[in-house]
Order: sequence, then structure tokens, then C-alpha cells
Amino acid sequence: MVYLLAYIHLSGAKKSIVTALCIITALSLALVSSGVLPAFTEDTARAVNVVHVVDTSGQDQVAFISLFSNTPGNLNMEAEQIKEGFRCGRENKIDFVSFEAKYNCVTKKDAEVGWDKHDIPVLRVINDKEREGGRVIAVSMDTGGSSRWTLRIDMDEIEDFTMQVGEEEEEELMIERGEKSSNEEGWHQIQFAGGKKAPTSFVLKLYKEEEVSDDKKKQRPLLKLRTDLNRRTPQVQRVLERLPPFCTMFGKSTSPFTLAFLASLPYTK
Repeated sequence: MVYLLAYIHLSGAKKSIVTALCIITALSLALVSSGVLPAFTEDTARAVNVVHVVDTSGQDQVAFISLFSNTPGNLNMEAEQIKEGFRCGRENKIDFVSFEAKYNCVTKKDAEVGWDKHDIPVLRVINDKEREGGRVIAVSMDTGGSSRWTLRIDMDEIEDFTMQVGEEEEEELMIERGEKSSNEEGWHQIQFAGGKKAPTSFVLKLYKEEEVSDDKKKQRPLLKLRTDLNRRTPQVQRVLERLPPFCTMFGKSTSPFTLAFLASLPYTK
């Protein structure tokens, strides 16, 4: 196609070349969609993510296995071959804090076991006091056994914040007061990755103005947290062993590891 485009400027050739390109494209799509030519092979691998998720951000704790991919197309064939009771669709979208997986295959089969309750992250308010023009909310954040996590803070509700290691007052601030950036949805994102001796206990001080935002914004949490563990549970290992040979595990710097915990702190008046 690239070589044909070089001749498209020639008089009288444009119509025939465009027609040929359309026919070739339509034929290629038909062959792939019919399965005559596979879209992915061992030489052209499909990147997928398999994550054991423990979600504590809602009223009830939920655990499940998530299978998703950034490549186009559904995962029905892969889910059928794995045979672990996966249900695929856009209704299974998952908020992984750093991004939202809008299409997912999920299964709850044996998902309540294989992970340690001590690894569940905890966000809790330890102090909430009035100040001139607003409030200061101190939040304890325990990331469990994880030294790799992503935190989002709702800057539409928070004027500013600080962050320190541990709960002792003399601890040095990791993040001091000052102007903070946020995306178009009003979230400020922090990504952290440390070694074996990295801290897992932090305190955030959220400086909140007196102004009350609209009720729609209050429906989302003040803080969203995802912690990652580079650990393959038996359920994840079973799924990986049954993946088609053209599938390969791939993740970006913002992608979760094979075991991820989700937590949140709701809006407080």
C-alpha cells in the first residue's frame, strides 16, 4: 500500500488506486474476522493483563480475577479457552486508579482465597479539626505489604495537602504544601515504587476549604488507592497456563501487578 500511494498523484490513477486500497482493506478485515487469518500469532503476540483484584473501595469487599488487553477486539476466544467462568463485556469496567479498564473479562471463581488479609491497604481519618477558612483532615494510609502503589486525590475538594512517612510529627515531609497539578477530571496522581525496606505507612494532611461543592462531586471519593504485589496467586497462575500461545503478559508503568488491592476514602462533611 505504501508503494501504491507514491503513484496516487498521477493523472487518472487516483480512482483506481483508492478502489484497490479499499478492496484490499475490506478483504483483509473479512479474512481476519472470519478466522481464516488469525489477528494474532506467536510472531504477532497479543498483550494481555491478568490481575487478581481485591476491591475494598465499596461497602462490601469483592475479589475477582480480571483479564483485559489494550489491543483492539474482544477476549471471548481467550476466555473460552481458559475455561474459568470469565464473563466479558464493557459492563465489567474497573477503575485501577491510574486508568480505567473499560472492557474486561472477570471471574470470581476461587478469588476469595490465595491472598493475605494483612496486605489489604487501609485509609482512615485520624484527625479532623477546624482551621481558619476550612478544615485540616489527617488521613493515615497503610499500604499493607506493598511498596508499589498509586494514589489519586480529588483536588476539586482539597485546597492543598502534605504527605509524610509515619505518624510522628518530627518526620520529614515527602510532599510539602504548594501548588498541585491535576488532570481534567480534578485528580492529582501520586505513583510510588520502593525497595524491600520502603515505608508502607504514611500520613496525609488534607487542607479543605469551607466552600461546599456540588452533590455530584461528593459521590466520588476524596482518595483512591491501588496497591500492587508482584505475586502470582494460584488462580492467576492457572489462567496464565491456559492462555493461548499468542498471548503475552505486558504492562505499562501505570499497570497493576498480578495482585492488586483497591481502597478509597469517601467524601466527609
